Amino acid sequence: MKILLTTLNSQYIHTALALYTLQAYCRPDFPEIRVAEFNINQDLNYILGAIYRQHPSVLGFSTNIWNITPTLELVDRIKKILPQTVVLLGGPEAAADYGGILLRPGAPDYIILGEGEVTLRELLAKLQRREVELLSTLPGLAFREGSSIRRTADRAPLDLATLPFPYPDLAPFRDRILYYEASRGCPFQCAYCLSGWEKTPLRVLPFDRVKTDLLRFINAGVRTVKLIDRTFNLDRARAAALLRFLLEQGGETEFHFELVGELLDEELITLLKAAPAGRFRVEIGVQSTCPAALQAVRRKYDLNRLKANCLALTTGRAALGARPTVHLDLIAGLPYEDLATFGRSFDWTFRLHPDELQLGFLKLLKGSPLREEAHTYDYRFTTAPPYEILANKWLSYADLLHLKGVEEMVEKYFNSHRFRYTLNYLFQDESLSPWAFFSTLARFWQEKGYSGQAHKPGALYDRLWRFLTAQRPADQGQPAPLFQREAGNSSGTPFWPREHLRALLTLDYYLSGTGGAAPGWLLPQARDRREKVKQLLKEEAWGRLGLPGHLSSREVRRRMFVLDLPLDPESGAEGLSPILIYLPSQGHPQWYRLPPVLGMEAGRPQPSIPQPGGEEHG
Repeated sequence: MKILLTTLNSQYIHTALALYTLQAYCRPDFPEIRVAEFNINQDLNYILGAIYRQHPSVLGFSTNIWNITPTLELVDRIKKILPQTVVLLGGPEAAADYGGILLRPGAPDYIILGEGEVTLRELLAKLQRREVELLSTLPGLAFREGSSIRRTADRAPLDLATLPFPYPDLAPFRDRILYYEASRGCPFQCAYCLSGWEKTPLRVLPFDRVKTDLLRFINAGVRTVKLIDRTFNLDRARAAALLRFLLEQGGETEFHFELVGELLDEELITLLKAAPAGRFRVEIGVQSTCPAALQAVRRKYDLNRLKANCLALTTGRAALGARPTVHLDLIAGLPYEDLATFGRSFDWTFRLHPDELQLGFLKLLKGSPLREEAHTYDYRFTTAPPYEILANKWLSYADLLHLKGVEEMVEKYFNSHRFRYTLNYLFQDESLSPWAFFSTLARFWQEKGYSGQAHKPGALYDRLWRFLTAQRPADQGQPAPLFQREAGNSSGTPFWPREHLRALLTLDYYLSGTGGAAPGWLLPQARDRREKVKQLLKEEAWGRLGLPGHLSSREVRRRMFVLDLPLDPESGAEGLSPILIYLPSQGHPQWYRLPPVLGMEAGRPQPSIPQPGGEEHG
């Protein structure tokens, strides 16, 4: 019996853990079982052809909100060209609507409900023995009987210790994101999610088994491993022991954890910050700070504790390394949260200093309590997946359209890390609301017709400069920068000198390595200082320049910019701050401080500044 398990991933770089787990669990009884991964960006005719050429006896699809629509279209086509193939569906999206799917024309033969490992193995055994009449006794299954739908009993929870390591060979996955499951289930019951409402208890893999598996990833040189545990740090002692183990092993693999922020403690924070840059990445769901919204979605946490723990993660450095990459999530569209309250949630979360801030939009998932209560809050959402909110009692479609614009600005300007010095300088002044800034920037983009277009990286700098210097009549009759007006600075007094913004945006521009014609507003090079630097480089006078001696004098002379900044790019303190920017032929640009008066000994060079992903920016 030829068995093929397949799915459409959201991106090529992702891997389908569910398929490899099912394959590994069933392989002892069905050694011929195979996995084929595709992605939603591929043409359906290509995917159909690839499946057809294998002529599977049994074909199983893993489904989710991003792939259910093309998957059902593929199933319809497959049933027409391979009518003898038994087609199975599994995953949350198929299970949530098994009745509707099975009654469709061109429907699959079976849908697996809940955990699929044991159900799939037993189903394959019955199909192989042609015992279809006995399927009604097989738990965890739905299928069609004439014009009605048959659902069997629920499957008992699986003992995770019986699961083998999912990946047969790690070499093909070295440069992709690999997913790993050290626990299954969630103790929380957020109304917008499915995890906490499943009829299975929270279970964990044996600790020694997890250590062995994680070591396999490290030894294989896998680039990124994302643990899909919903609450990695629910058991703080176990989480600390695993972090300590990973620190002891070294290696270059980045491990990604989903954490409950308020359950962090001093030991976990210390361990997370002890890793070298690029080793640990953490994701924490804030979602909202609106008390009414949190109560409506059954999400409870101590905001003060969450704030303290997040700030402990995002500020300062551990003695032996750099802090982890911190990703925080917000959800727009929760009950009782309008634009004003969402703006307060945004400001509160942004001021926790995450490396990335994700502005997500509520999805009314099939089977979630919030979808069942949608009429209470007058939710309107897309009929087709991903069931995203279009409006509710507190947010109009126009409001959500504006939030989409804010999301775009956050992605392009904050999460890209291309504007770090400019934005850090702006937000050092806590009188500037991050929400007001990005909200006004989004409106500026909309008014100028920039939204919805492809933009070269260099154009983003020009757009931001135009925004920062855009003028609008102020109440006092004086011109004021646009975003300052919206932030409430009606006096027309600038918060930030124009030359400071120009200098830092110039630094960000050069550090991005952006090619093409340079914008006319860039801070010009300090020509006299540049000539003096060139002469000292010819003389190999590294100590007098304060530059590291490992650099090539010839290469630096050819690929350098020398700027006299009017402020320190890190502290924001006013005063002459000469710097040299080196753009190597390979790798990322770096910057170095120069002595204010060349010819004087500069002492040791400033340490380079680590960039996201472990790169060094100088």
